[in-house]
Amino acid sequence: MPAVSTHDSRRATQVTLRVVVLLSAVLSAVFLISFFFSDRGIAELHQARTRVSDLRRDIARLEADNARLRAEIESVKRSTYAVERIAREDLGMSRKGEVVYMLPKADASSRAASAARTAVGASRD
Repeated sequence: MPAVSTHDSRRATQVTLRVVVLLSAVLSAVFLISFFFSDRGIAELHQARTRVSDLRRDIARLEADNARLRAEIESVKRSTYAVERIAREDLGMSRKGEVVYMLPKADASSRAASAARTAVGASRD
């Protein structure tokens, strides 16, 4: 029966260990390179973080709008004045015998033209 040398088995173990370490290093390098330079790497992570930040900002704005609307609902529930104001301003309603004059709303261009005519008239004086 041939004698098995412990020296040969240790050497084989060391070689195997070196191969495993080298293979792990190569795979890690390939993974890191692909992570940094691929479309689904750092750039996508940055875009995702930006999107999360934008969504959080939108959520905060919408929560503030909801709070404002809840306060307006409570005001309408408690006050007849608020109901009357909404009926008059938003729905154009009036009391019996009341005359309502509805003027056209001036848009920005007609206001600018009016201001220009006023300025020209004032400079002529």
